[in-house]
Parts: sequence; structure tokens; C-alpha cells
Amino acid sequence: MKVIKEGTWNIPWFKEITCTTCAATLLIDEKDVKPTTNQSRSYYCVCPICQKQTFVEEKLISQRVREEVDRKRTYYSSSEL
Repeated sequence: MKVIKEGTWNIPWFKEITCTTCAATLLIDEKDVKPTTNQSRSYYCVCPICQKQTFVEEKLISQRVREEVDRKRTYYSSSEL
């Protein structure tokens, strides 16, 4: 993951997002994406500046990576909480 200070990038396997906490513009590789621990298909990455999780839209992730990430997703039942 890289932090963009100026300019834009056009690298197909990298996606540009804005951290929801510190407003840094991040250039993320799909390998940086992690699944949330709930049943909705949502994803996040960790900002290298503020160390907080920031939401990554599903449409920014390729189908191949979504399937791989979803296989790693942990589900909790209400009895385990």
C-alpha cells in the first residue's frame, strides 16, 4: 500500500481510496484487502498513516480476489458472542 501525496496513478491492479479517518489518499493493492467478520460482503484495509480500518468498496475488488478473501472470512454465530 502506498500513500499518494500528489498526482494520480493508472495501474490496473492498484485502486485509489481515501481513508475515512485521516483523509489520506491511499493506493491499495488487492492483496491489502481483508474481509470484515460479518456476513455482509464488506472489505477493509488498514491505513498506514493512522492505523485505522477503512472501508473498501466491493466494486474496487476483482472477482478473483473477492472469492479468495471470502474464503478467509470468519463468521460468528450469536451463541459465540
